[in-house]
Amino acid sequence: MVKLEVKRLWEFFRLLYPCQVVFITCYANGRSNVMTSSALPVSFKPPLLAVSIAPTRYSYHLIRMGREFVVNIPSASLMEKALLCGMTSGRGMDKFKELALTPAKARLVAAPIIQECIAHLECRLVKEVEAGDHVLFIGEVLTAYAEADLVSEDDDGILVWNLEKANLLLHVGGRIFTVPGKPVKALTAYSFFTRFN
Repeated sequence: MVKLEVKRLWEFFRLLYPCQVVFITCYANGRSNVMTSSALPVSFKPPLLAVSIAPTRYSYHLIRMGREFVVNIPSASLMEKALLCGMTSGRGMDKFKELALTPAKARLVAAPIIQECIAHLECRLVKEVEAGDHVLFIGEVLTAYAEADLVSEDDDGILVWNLEKANLLLHVGGRIFTVPGKPVKALTAYSFFTRFN
């Protein structure tokens, strides 16, 4: 089988796509902002996730000052807003207002949640790691919640999305997005997570 060489090596990350789209919200000094990104779980105990943000971004400065952020998970109905949010800066505008996204009070952090999103992970910044032209913000997940009819436990008692209802938004690249197709279940016995209970 012939393999296509990635000629512009900085595009390597496209081979890792599609990936789930999230909105990162933050707050400091009386200003809130929202940006489009992705998030990566990095630890179960303690519950940690990472977001990668360039120091040139407005949200980078608000997260460093406020030491908190929220990962908001949208459905595909917010695709256009996710694209526009990722193409504009909140330095000179209120992106919540311009994109008709509703900021709402979070449960434990000062950063707002986005009311239109289907799940929220409220995080406290615990570490910053320089990674080339970006900084990894490692956040401890203080609380996480989702619309009850969109998640359930699978046969092994593991929390999973109901993919037929949730309509999660995945980014393929540029202006191309997709949603999950039909779920496929592995036939192998699955007990990996039992060691974390």
